[in-house]
Amino acid sequence: MILPKEFFPKRVKNSSIRDSRKKFQNKKNKNTIFLLEKRFFWMKNFLKGKKVIVELGCGNGACKEILQNKNIILTDIQKYSWISKKVDMTKLNLEKKFLKKVDVFIINHALHHCPNPAKSLNKMLSYLKKGGLILINEPETSFFLKLFQFLLDDESWSYKVNVFSSKKNIFKSNSPWDSNTAIAQLLFKDEKKFSLFFPKYVFLKNDLSEFSVFLNSGGVVQDTFHIPVNRLIFNLMDFIDKVLIWLMPGVFALNRRVVLKKIK
Repeated sequence: MILPKEFFPKRVKNSSIRDSRKKFQNKKNKNTIFLLEKRFFWMKNFLKGKKVIVELGCGNGACKEILQNKNIILTDIQKYSWISKKVDMTKLNLEKKFLKKVDVFIINHALHHCPNPAKSLNKMLSYLKKGGLILINEPETSFFLKLFQFLLDDESWSYKVNVFSSKKNIFKSNSPWDSNTAIAQLLFKDEKKFSLFFPKYVFLKNDLSEFSVFLNSGGVVQDTFHIPVNRLIFNLMDFIDKVLIWLMPGVFALNRRVVLKKIK
């Protein structure tokens, strides 16, 4: 099956963040907890000794609870009781007291909902300390991710955009769920190209992960079919995923992990 360069679902995505928060807090679906731990635990080494940590587009706020880090400031474009600050990731309207004071920004599966990621990355430079970090998890538009999005009429993707330009939004944002899941691949796959447009950042990490552990998670925001597994089976699935992704990254990888460091 040959998938197009662009795909725009017919249905309008509208999921409940409150229900998503209840889902991971009640811990009935261990598959989801295992997946969230996998997405956040790798960040621990980069957070040691950091005082000012800001998560952008935090959604259900799982990051702070799973990492058990009181220094994480939760922000989102929508206001919920667990949100510390209402922040638009594109405008990045943080207070002046954060200028050159932020140690780490965390963006977990939120950058693809940002209509102008280049503008957002440039604005983060103003708030990051020299040596400050951006820790990112993002969907990877492999063959299988696009196939599932197409079959489920889920999120959109488009390669026909200039993701490096901050002058024009790459999609119209009518709701927080509007997206382009190709953003991470377009931005980060070619590190040399990224560095030409963002010379003040260097890569500390840029790798691919997740296949069956995501498909069998039961969904983070939406509820999907899954087969309950224990941690041993989850770890075995994760190992098999790593082998599959190593062999054919463009086919199987569903997640990209990136760490950017501000050097200037």
